[in-house]
Amino acid sequence: MISVEEAARHITAAFSPIDCETMDLAHLAGRVLAEDVVARCHQPPFPISAMDGYAVRLADGNATRRVIGSAPAGHPFEDKVGPGEALRIFTGGVLPEGADAIVIQEDVLGDGDRITFAANACSAGHIRPAGLDFKTGDVLAPKGKRLTGRDCALLAAGDVTQAKVRRRPRVAIVSVGDELSAPGEPRKPGGIVASSGYGLFAMIQAWGGAPCDFGILPDTQAEIATIADADGDMIVTLGGVSVGDHDLVQKALGTKDFTIDFWKVAMRPGKPLIFGKLGKIPVLGMPGNPVSTLICAILFLRPAIAAMLGTTCETMTLPARLARELPANDTRQTYLRAKLSKRDGDFWVDAFDVQDSSMLNVLSQADALIVRAPNAPAAKAGDRVEVIPLDGH
Repeated sequence: MISVEEAARHITAAFSPIDCETMDLAHLAGRVLAEDVVARCHQPPFPISAMDGYAVRLADGNATRRVIGSAPAGHPFEDKVGPGEALRIFTGGVLPEGADAIVIQEDVLGDGDRITFAANACSAGHIRPAGLDFKTGDVLAPKGKRLTGRDCALLAAGDVTQAKVRRRPRVAIVSVGDELSAPGEPRKPGGIVASSGYGLFAMIQAWGGAPCDFGILPDTQAEIATIADADGDMIVTLGGVSVGDHDLVQKALGTKDFTIDFWKVAMRPGKPLIFGKLGKIPVLGMPGNPVSTLICAILFLRPAIAAMLGTTCETMTLPARLARELPANDTRQTYLRAKLSKRDGDFWVDAFDVQDSSMLNVLSQADALIVRAPNAPAAKAGDRVEVIPLDGH
């Protein structure tokens, strides 16, 4: 039995970045870049006015100006501004040749085609110079970045139409157990609804993977051995990995070139975890209890997907104070479902009374997992502990 940290290292070390594909701008959100993306133009491409007003020459001082035309956004003035002249300009309008300052319209007195204003009303600060935001060749988004909607807007401003991204890792999900049936199907005698796979499917999608549900397999070696037919960059099995007479994943896959890296992790929930390879395809064998499955996914599956996408993913923790005391922990690292709140500038966390690994309702209500190290002593109310926030999982 190995530690959580050691198990995570073994798993992430087994993966490397997968191949790439080129995607259009409209489909880049959520994808991970396989190379830097650079700007194909300046932004703005030329000096423009940040205000409605008049484009003038600072050298003319506070002399009266003659208005020689206008420059709305998208309609540049084709001549230049000379001595004693001004150009009516609007926000986004191109600064004409010869002008080097803007007088905002509120500071101007007009009389026909003549305007006057105080000399100190002229400001070069109302001009956005070419390349203020970025310049041609600037890196807009670096390799390894997962693109957001904000990033897509930036790439569009840089005249980028496509980018090379990592392909979404294909993760095959296989549920094992005679007792399982899909939601909406008739229950088997003594059976339950299969639930873990649906949570896992959603998590994999959110983490940038492409999940594929291989279905529910009965507890026979012949059926379980068909896992070898699953097409994916990774296979995740749910259930059938413990030590009972009907926990057959190891036996069944043993006939299909399955090699085990490790089995059992010193954690609660999630101890009966298997990791190995089926030929060249990594296999992560999850426990059957749904809470165990989903917590193991956060700790081990998410970093594996990140490694295939060429990124890193450390499990984020933050310090919080205990709302109630906790007993001493045993030799396994324990993850307690809890409610997280903030008051008086501190995070406070309160563990649920019942922590049974079959209780998805408690996991759904939880905001965080309290991390209890192996052999951690009893903790009093107000003591600081590390927690894993669950937002987004």
